[in-house]
Amino acid sequence: MTIIAFLLVLSLLVFVHELGHFTVAKLTGIRVEEFGLGYPPRLLTIARRGDTEYTINAIPFGGFVRMLGEEDPGHPDSFAAKSKLARTGTLLAGPLMNVVLAFLLFMGVGLIGFDIPIGSVAIIGVAPGSPAAEAGLQEGDTILIIDGLTVRNTYELSRYTRERLGGEVTLSVKRGEETLPVHLTPRQEPPANEGPMGVIIQTVDIVGTDKLRYSLWEAIPMAGRMIVDVIAAIFSGVAGMIQGVIAPAIAGPIGIAAVTGEIAKSGLIALTQFTAFLSIQLAIFNLLPFPGLDGGRLAFIALEALRGGKRVTPEKEGFVHLVGLAILIGLMLIVSYQDVARLLSGQPILPP
Repeated sequence: MTIIAFLLVLSLLVFVHELGHFTVAKLTGIRVEEFGLGYPPRLLTIARRGDTEYTINAIPFGGFVRMLGEEDPGHPDSFAAKSKLARTGTLLAGPLMNVVLAFLLFMGVGLIGFDIPIGSVAIIGVAPGSPAAEAGLQEGDTILIIDGLTVRNTYELSRYTRERLGGEVTLSVKRGEETLPVHLTPRQEPPANEGPMGVIIQTVDIVGTDKLRYSLWEAIPMAGRMIVDVIAAIFSGVAGMIQGVIAPAIAGPIGIAAVTGEIAKSGLIALTQFTAFLSIQLAIFNLLPFPGLDGGRLAFIALEALRGGKRVTPEKEGFVHLVGLAILIGLMLIVSYQDVARLLSGQPILPP
């Protein structure tokens, strides 16, 4: 089950990513020589259409679109011979398609509906200077009611709050043995990593679950908010790891496969949400300005623009990308070894 779930998720993410590169390359007149799932050696050729071979390859951790002359502009249909705009669009199309996939997956989950816990909503953090802090809310408070509506979980509170941005709301808050009325105005444009009220909330004292389902017109903005929230969470997590505030949480293909298998046990909805999260991660990773990645190639186009159209020689650029790819493969092997070591020792792949 773990292997099947992982290969299905990975194949979808890679196919969509490479389809983005492939589509824009074709539209801009770039000759695509091969569209491959997995990395060589080649297992089989599925079809050949025009100048393009469609292949399945032996190493299942990735995929590629092989374009004519990726560093050499010698042929008019080569990637390197096209304009900076065409090359930039082709490179950006892969990560963009991963973001689009995540959006569609989140929207689909919202339309189908998913189980949410029913209980009480506890405040576990209050941002200084936020509307919540100014209204006197404290860590440990429990929000019982908002504008006369019983609050049963964080989803309901967040959903109602977003509908009342810029307008005053009245909360009924339990603090110890007291129940207090609190008035505040959710912000329309809160600071980064803060919500409209400025509280961190958690559903506690869970007594059951309920099905949360969105209409199409609700699911579209919800999916957009999820994209923004996931991107913010990723950058916040990376910053926390760099600062040493958060324990490093890095997994390679083997670790991700193990996590995928565990999440698959929770059902299709959970696996779909995880796939959307991975798709956004893949988009961000590929945009890093590191040789061998889409971001590394974009960096060379930016350098070309800064030099007034003067390019780095094809031989030098090709060598830089080759070294970068070798480093990435080496890092992947090291992380995969650590994943195996943690699995064999019974340790979790990612910290709780």
